[in-house]
Amino acid sequence: MDPSLFRRFVQFVQQSQRENNRGMALVLTLACISFLVALTLQLMGRVDRQWDSAVAAQEELRLDALVQGGLQVARAALLLDRYTNDFDSFFDPWNTLDAGKIKALAGDGASLSVVIADLGGRLQVNALAQTGRGAAGTSGLSPQEAKVFERYRGLWRRFLGSGRFAVSPEEIDPLLDALADWVDRDQNERPLGAEDGYYQAQDPPYSPANAPIRFEEELLLVRGMTRALLYGDAEHEGILPYITVAGTDARLNPNTAPLPVLLALLPEMSEENGRDLQAFRSNRENRAALASPDWLHQVRGLPADLRGDLPSFSVKSRYFAVQVAARGDRMQRVGTGLIERRDTGEQGLLWWRID
Repeated sequence: MDPSLFRRFVQFVQQSQRENNRGMALVLTLACISFLVALTLQLMGRVDRQWDSAVAAQEELRLDALVQGGLQVARAALLLDRYTNDFDSFFDPWNTLDAGKIKALAGDGASLSVVIADLGGRLQVNALAQTGRGAAGTSGLSPQEAKVFERYRGLWRRFLGSGRFAVSPEEIDPLLDALADWVDRDQNERPLGAEDGYYQAQDPPYSPANAPIRFEEELLLVRGMTRALLYGDAEHEGILPYITVAGTDARLNPNTAPLPVLLALLPEMSEENGRDLQAFRSNRENRAALASPDWLHQVRGLPADLRGDLPSFSVKSRYFAVQVAARGDRMQRVGTGLIERRDTGEQGLLWWRID
C-alpha cells in the first residue's frame, strides 16, 4: 500500500472520531437543554395552577362573603317592612330594593343581586292535607274549617285545570288526593289517592312521607306528579313558580299572588279580570286599599262571589324566599333560602344553602 495513502486513511479515521465526539457532545448538550426546558415549563405550569387555585379560592371566599352579606340585606329589608306597615304588597321594602346600590356593594370586579319573593301569594301544597276527606268532622275540623279547606281545593282544581299546565282534567282530582295522602300523617287512603300500598309496588319501592313536604323536588315522588307538570315542557308552563311548600293554613295574599293564581280565584274569572286585578294593586294610588283583601270588590267587572267560592285571604305574609347571587371574574355563588317572619317580629331562617 502506498504510505501516503495509508497516512491519509489514518488521518480520516482520527478526524471522524473527533467529529463524532463533538457530535455526541452536541447531542448531550441539546438533550440537557431540552430536559431543563421541560422541567422549567412543568414548574411554571405547576406554579400557574397553584396561582390559579389561590386566586379562585380567594374569589370564592369573597363571593361567599358577599352572598352572606346579601342575606343580611334581605333580612334587614323584611325587618324594615315590619315597621313600615302591617300588610304586604309589591310596594314594600323587600320588593323595592335598589338593584344598582346592591350591585355597588360588591365593589370592583364583582356583582351582587338580592331577590325576595313573597310566598303568601302562592298555593300551599301542604294545606292539601286537610282536603278531600269527605264529610266535615272526619278530619277533626269544624264544619266551617272543612269548608275553608274544600274551597282551597277548588282553587287548586281551577288552577291546575286552566290549560296552562301539562295535566288533563281527569288527572287533577287523583293528583290532589295523592298530594293530600303524601303530606297527611296517616295511612288512610283517599278515594282517588295513594298510600304505602301503591308506592311499595314501585321499582324500586319506597314509602310516602306522611309529613309536610320540605323541598319542591320531593313532589316528583308523588303519584301523578311529572317533571313536565312541575317544571314545564315545550308546550306548557310549570307549576313551580306558583306553588310553595311553606305554610299550611290555606290562606292567600291577593296583593302578591301571580296571575295564574288570581285567575283561579273564581270559576268565571277571565284574563281581563286578572289584568284588572294586577292593574289595581300596581297603582300606587291604591296602596292604602291593599291593607285589606276587600280591595278585590273595588275592581269592576269581577264575577260576584254569590256562592262563596273565594278562598280565605290574608294580606300579611309569613314566608319569604330569598335568592342572593354574587358573580366574579371566574365564578358565581348563589345562595337560596326560606325566611319565616313570625308574629313576634322575629325572623327564622328555615333553611339556607349556597351553590
